[in-house]
Formats: sequence, structure tokens, C-alpha cells
Amino acid sequence: MELNSEIKDYWEGEAKVYSRGIQEELDGPHCEAWKALIRDYVPHSGSLKILDAGCGPGFFPIILGEEGHEVTGIDITENMISCAEEHVKARGQHAVLQTMDCQDLQFPDNTFDMVISRNITWTLGDPQKAYREWKRVLKPGGRLLVFDACWYLYLYDEELGKRYRDNEARINEKYGRNVHAHANPQKGDELSRQLFMSDKVRPLWDLEYLMSLGFAKVFAEPNIIDKVWDEKGKELNKLTPAFMVGAEK
Repeated sequence: MELNSEIKDYWEGEAKVYSRGIQEELDGPHCEAWKALIRDYVPHSGSLKILDAGCGPGFFPIILGEEGHEVTGIDITENMISCAEEHVKARGQHAVLQTMDCQDLQFPDNTFDMVISRNITWTLGDPQKAYREWKRVLKPGGRLLVFDACWYLYLYDEELGKRYRDNEARINEKYGRNVHAHANPQKGDELSRQLFMSDKVRPLWDLEYLMSLGFAKVFAEPNIIDKVWDEKGKELNKLTPAFMVGAEK
């Protein structure tokens, strides 16, 4: 199976698991934490036209809609979009939600004030192409915000791998679950070994690549875990801390 099709097929099967996770976030303290973080980095005040590239079950379309922005959410998987539609409707929000490959955008140049993504770049077969596309659709002065983590670097770092497995065993014993919830964790591990980002040290890689694309400014927060996770979330994700990387066109 061609890699992009394999990626799509895998995430179609993960949609319900991620939908439950998004519901937990929406019902918890995470919404306000994410809103506050993003608010610090928006390119200008007022209502923005925002693209959520790889929107999954709809977390950003909801919380950014609540902030008064005009949000378009895209995802390559039909099941994720279906879940997003359900969540957006249930929260009384509105967003344009479309099935689309975020590496091959069907929007004109200079369309959006901001492009945002969370936990998507690591899943892509060609994240370099995605970054080029995201820059293309940004308006001059527009801003890119990417949130992700080095989710599978432990497969390539022996010491980190040992610490990860020890932590996985401790979390399993304490909570009766794995660190990261997946419907098919074995398939996820197999797929991750084929992905471009899995062995990259990030956000350093992202900063260097974004600079090579000619963005006017690039910036990063290498660890945002204290800003967006509660204590349990910090415990679960301490070996794969979320980072933020951004750029201004």
C-alpha cells in the first residue's frame, strides 16, 4: 500500500479513540489553557481566518470558534471529519470542515491569517511539502503555529527507549492503560518507523526547515507541557513533552 494511503487507512481506524480523547479535553481544563497559549501568538487582534490543518475530531475548530475566529478544519480521514462535525455541533459552534490532504491544499495563495496544527506533522509522509503548502496559503504577515512532540524518538534512542518502556509499565500498573491510547498500537508502531519525523530531534529540525523556506521570523517553545496539561497529563507525557514551533510570513 502506498504510504499516504496506509497513513489514511490507519487514522480512519483511530478516529473513535481520538474522538473520546477530545471529548475528555473539551470537558476538562484544557480548553482555556490552549486558548490562552494561542492568544499569545495570534498575528493581530480581532476575528481571524484560520486553517486547522489536520483537525482530527475538532478540538481547535471548537475552541477557536469560541474565541470568535472563522475556522476551516481539514483532515485526510473521513471518520475524523465526521467526529469533528458531531463535536462542533454539540458545542454550538460553526466551522467549515472538509476532507482534504493537508500536504496538498485546495485553497488559493494568501487565504488565511493563521495556519495551526496539533499532533499532525509527525503523522505525515511528506511534512516538508506540508510546510511549503501552509506557507503558500498564509497571507503576508500571517502566522503558522505547530504543536507536536517527538512521539517516536524513543524507537531510535536506546536510553530514551528504556526510560519510555519503564514509564509505560508504571503507567499501565497505576492506571490500567498505556501512555498513549490507540485502537491498534502495534500497527501504529509499525507505521511510525516509516514516517519522516519519527527519528528527528524536534523542534530544532522544524526551525531549520522553516528558516530555509524564507519565513520572516521563526520561533519555538521547546516544552509547553506545563501550560496545557493537568497533572495526570504531565505524568503521562513527561518523556514526550509537547513543543510549539511557529513562523511568520
